[in-house]
Amino acid sequence: MEFEEEFKNYKIQIENALKEYLERERKRAITINLANVKIIDFIMDFCLRGGKRIRPILFIKGYQAVGGKNIKEIIRTSICIELLEAYLLIHDDIIDQAKKRRGGPTFHKMCEVWKNDIHFGISSAIIAGDMISNLATKVIIESNFKKELKLKALSEFVQAELDCFHGELYDVILEKQNKIKEIDFLKMVSLKTASYTTQAPLIMGAILGEAKESQIEILRKYGALLGEAFQIIDDLLGTYGDEAVTGKSVDSDIKQGKKTLFLIHALKHAKKEDKDFLQKIWGNKNLTTNDINKVKNILIKTGSMAYSKNEAQKLTNQAKTILQSGNFKPETKIFLDKLTDFIIERKF
Repeated sequence: MEFEEEFKNYKIQIENALKEYLERERKRAITINLANVKIIDFIMDFCLRGGKRIRPILFIKGYQAVGGKNIKEIIRTSICIELLEAYLLIHDDIIDQAKKRRGGPTFHKMCEVWKNDIHFGISSAIIAGDMISNLATKVIIESNFKKELKLKALSEFVQAELDCFHGELYDVILEKQNKIKEIDFLKMVSLKTASYTTQAPLIMGAILGEAKESQIEILRKYGALLGEAFQIIDDLLGTYGDEAVTGKSVDSDIKQGKKTLFLIHALKHAKKEDKDFLQKIWGNKNLTTNDINKVKNILIKTGSMAYSKNEAQKLTNQAKTILQSGNFKPETKIFLDKLTDFIIERKF
């Protein structure tokens, strides 16, 4: 089966499992209150609205890489990582005061519009995020794998959450600092993104597939490098991407004051006039279209966009090399190699 066909096939199965699981929770909500049902409907809309499902696919492939054969059960269990992503996004959008996600309103905005109440929107979104967090954990607990394997996978899951929280806090702190180094950025990305986006899915899947410790460590190293590359490309897409494809505004990261690799590089290499402009407008929520276009031109002129792409490519090349050194199923290595390319080659 070709990579694109296999990827699409998994995506469909993951979304079917996700829908089935959330519909079960909706039936439970009916016995509580119609307002609870409405929130579950919002959760279903948010979770099923979009997303490439890269995380659960990595979960499945981590399992297959070490010889796991219960594909139906690993697909059902893989939605735990997609639910984790959903609740982190909901809370992240509150922190960022974002209005758009995956081509539609952010969760707190959906709730706000429903009751025409800003506080209700934020409160409901916080609670809904907490609910999704528990639903994610419940998926692992209810899976039909050995108890000792589930406990080990759950431990990895919780550690990834904690790392992500530390990374999110670090990110918020860095936004308030004028000068940061690449090493600070990469530390933040390793905690905030790689922990749950690439490392945990691969490792949890491998654990449930009864992997050896040597295999887990290879996947941990591979996932760390892949996660860093993923975030660098994600940041580029956040400024240069097609809004219709990315589902978020291309000026939101700049208005938020998000620290990125290309900003760090630009501040180091820009002429004084351009550097002063970047420092003045980065984090300004009242930017004009001309301001945004000027930022983009500076990032290109300083070579910062090209530098970031090159760094992401270096990381993926290292990730591929490490993956090939591991004792994994050949067909899974081929798929992951192509998935690595897919992540780095996402369209701008």
